[in-house]
Amino acid sequence: MPTNHLSTPYTLKSLSLKNRIVMPPMCQYAVDAQDGIPNEWHYVHYVSRAVGGTGLIIVEMTDVEPDGRITDLVR
Repeated sequence: MPTNHLSTPYTLKSLSLKNRIVMPPMCQYAVDAQDGIPNEWHYVHYVSRAVGGTGLIIVEMTDVEPDGRITDLVR
């Protein structure tokens, strides 16, 4: 019977994770203003994933500098 390793801790050098569940960065297009600054939506989105048990969360880029953005799309 296969062993479930997803819930076991993982350590790589100085990085220790409580489990092996990783949330990759996603383009959510959730910045409301052209300034690119993360807002309350980001706080709720990432905190809820952390509380839900995700071992590692890689946040999306928000690019405060407009030239670094994928699009000018503002939600």
